[in-house]
Amino acid sequence: MTNEQTKVHRLVTFLGTGKYQPTIYALGERRAETTRFVCCALAELLEPAEIVVLATEQAENSHGPTLREALNDARFSPRFEPIPFGENPEQQRQQFEIIKTQLRGSAGPVMLDITHGFRSSPFFAAAIASFVRAVDEDPLDLRVCYAGALNAEGTGLTPIWDLSEFVNLLDWTQAIMLFLRTGRSARVAERTESFGRRLARESSGVGPGPSLRRLGATLREFGANLETVRVGDLLLGKTGSAAAMCDAIRTARESATAIPPLADVLDRLEREMLSPLLGAADHLADEAGHRALGGLARLYLEMGRWAEAAAVAREGWITRHATPAAAFGGRNQGRPSVDESARRDAEDRWNAEDGDAARRIAAVRNDIEHAGFKVQPRAADSLRRDLRRLVDEFAALPPAAARVTNAGQSPVFVNLSNHPSADWSQAQRQAALALQGAPEIRDLPFPEVPPEAGTADIEALADRVVDQLKREFPGATYAMVQGEFTLAHALVRRLQQKGIVCLAATTRRDVVEQTPGAKTTRFEFVRFREYG
Repeated sequence: MTNEQTKVHRLVTFLGTGKYQPTIYALGERRAETTRFVCCALAELLEPAEIVVLATEQAENSHGPTLREALNDARFSPRFEPIPFGENPEQQRQQFEIIKTQLRGSAGPVMLDITHGFRSSPFFAAAIASFVRAVDEDPLDLRVCYAGALNAEGTGLTPIWDLSEFVNLLDWTQAIMLFLRTGRSARVAERTESFGRRLARESSGVGPGPSLRRLGATLREFGANLETVRVGDLLLGKTGSAAAMCDAIRTARESATAIPPLADVLDRLEREMLSPLLGAADHLADEAGHRALGGLARLYLEMGRWAEAAAVAREGWITRHATPAAAFGGRNQGRPSVDESARRDAEDRWNAEDGDAARRIAAVRNDIEHAGFKVQPRAADSLRRDLRRLVDEFAALPPAAARVTNAGQSPVFVNLSNHPSADWSQAQRQAALALQGAPEIRDLPFPEVPPEAGTADIEALADRVVDQLKREFPGATYAMVQGEFTLAHALVRRLQQKGIVCLAATTRRDVVEQTPGAKTTRFEFVRFREYG
């Protein structure tokens, strides 16, 4: 420990009534002159600008004059602060206030020496240190020390043990617990980075310091994404901030064997907050993405962040009806992105197929977002109860069949009809090619359906057609399905289960009278309409 590292601005020390013996106190590799009082040794080694001695009236009468004289000889001017015995609640409250005051207001670092604390005073000091550091906006750099047994191990020295690491650990764990309960990361990120910097400095860059600094940076990024509900940045792949933080935790745990309490907190952070968010890879429109979205919605619920929980549940429901492009399957400047047109289509599918859930989640979400400014705003308990039920309902849903093309295959728009695409109008071809992920139009003739065919025949024929379509066009993403009604219905059901969006072409009928008694009918393409 260097001289600069040991200097403090204020030394706060206790004085008791014991029979103190002369000894040589040692702090790290540095030794003080022989003295009866640890306060004198610390003054010599730390060179504080202020010295505060906490003593009962009996302790000051017993040792105060001798300690003052010794410190004055060394050109220090101690300030004695009387403290009560702490024998009843009133005296304990007085002790609390006195010690709290001395741990605040210093112009620099404070060293709290608990060696000669009287009765419960050391315990009080530890509790007050924890309190001050928890509630102060910008707490002082607080260090704690305790002088060990006289002539330890026959060396003739009395070591002064620096317990500051455990103060920092207490700070860090308090901040981690706050993060677990609220998701606010700024404080824990700053303290983790600070803790890591200090350990790295004291160990010349070896040990847990660097890994804790990395953990602090990932905590900051994860918390920022959590606070602003950046779902893609949180959940997607190995580069998502949830996965990155898990990796940083594992590294910190492996290198933090010298700090055993750390492992308990890191385990809880990984288990309770991060594990439910992992698993999604390239997009969220699959089973792993559904689980991660459910985990995120429930995490927001547990934190009491109801608006965020409602937003994630709603977007998660839409994602069940989405193509990868509509579920963070793209990248924009290196970050996950969503095709807005495909997202609108997915929302339309959700409303068409599951309008009840859409209305229920919208009612809760809108009530929260309007902050009660409605004619009859719902009570908080009612909103929370319904939102929890909706999130649980969403998370328990089986994921919808993902609308995903096979890896390495070109996306295809399949014309499953008896209207060859070569005969389509330019408007119809452009509409098909404008669909997200459908740059190629391929024809598959709609089969003839015998009029005597029964339901089982239709089902078997539909199976054969779908098998043919998947075999010949493995990259199929859209299919225009038009033909005999019962077979078209059976085909649409099967294709939708495989994640293929099924469409019908809508037209406008135009009748032109060329000569008296002779009429020609023309059909003008208007748009593709999706089967619900």
